[in-house]
Amino acid sequence: MISTRLHGCIDYGVAGLFAVAAGSPAISGPVRRLLATAGAYHASYSAVTDYELGARPWLTMRQHLLFDAIGAAALLAAGATLRRAPPAERALLIGAGLAEFAVIACSARTPGKAASIAYLPLDTPKPIAPDIYLVDSTMSGLLGKVLPVRMTAIRLPDGALLLHSPTRYSPELAAALERIGPVRHLVAPNIAHWMMLKDWQEAFPQAMTWAAPGLRERRQVRRSGLRLDRDLGPEPPPVWGDAIALRTIPGAGGFHEVALFHHPSRTLVLTDLALNLEPPKVPAIIRPLARLFGILAPDGMPPPYLRFAVNRRHAEAEAAARELLGMQPERVVFAHGRWFDRDGAQHLRHSMRWLLT
Repeated sequence: MISTRLHGCIDYGVAGLFAVAAGSPAISGPVRRLLATAGAYHASYSAVTDYELGARPWLTMRQHLLFDAIGAAALLAAGATLRRAPPAERALLIGAGLAEFAVIACSARTPGKAASIAYLPLDTPKPIAPDIYLVDSTMSGLLGKVLPVRMTAIRLPDGALLLHSPTRYSPELAAALERIGPVRHLVAPNIAHWMMLKDWQEAFPQAMTWAAPGLRERRQVRRSGLRLDRDLGPEPPPVWGDAIALRTIPGAGGFHEVALFHHPSRTLVLTDLALNLEPPKVPAIIRPLARLFGILAPDGMPPPYLRFAVNRRHAEAEAAARELLGMQPERVVFAHGRWFDRDGAQHLRHSMRWLLT
């Protein structure tokens, strides 16, 4: 039986192959145009299917398979009726149609759980150290099918909660956090992890929103109407008490990531400066690329584009990274993948080897 996740991989793989074939001068014009249309057709309804690799859940899997069957029938019909096409090209179309019918016959009708990439239970505070709680969640869209996301909640000395990189909001999650302490601080730690803040601001209008340097100048942030109350500097705000130290890792293009170190628990909180995806939780079709990029466990490196941006300000970034290592964190939490629950400094040094000269 072909799982819905594997079926999605096949869908996008076939669409890509059709697109490549459509650009081949060795294939006649009518067949190239037909293949280009078939590739666009497959990609379009795959993107709106309610399975692991769909961006929007508008079609059920059964409806998706019906569209598959229509496409397969169209390929068979084209292979049978394009009399002027070379026999090899007609055979290609007929073979593609028959192969698609075979995939349809062997495919599951019910999608697997999208949450399999994440760390259960979802949207639930989980204590990992005194005054430190993790909330694992997922994102919307296609990215949410392959990349889990995590929020860290820190209870400050005055009992208030600080939410670092808030994930999706729900009343149930908000109530669970309120039982730990009143939500008083929301932190947007870099240029990517601010998009779910608005719902939390509406739920907790009294909470102060703290932003990474330069975040408020970004056009997308300004257009969103997100309220940013204060920018984070080199020192933690006095209202946070004396439990947290800050370090900012800079990069090109306005990138800054603010790292938080919780002294009492020796917990370092990052966002994207470590990415440690567990291979079984990564779709098979992109696993080789993820391994090549170094973002699979146990390598734990950030993606290449982020390494490039940070390396553009290498001296400053390396100095900040060495300060983080000098804090000797026992555990290191970050937004995506398996976090380092012990021997944090050792694992962090390994994941930051691309930065340390």
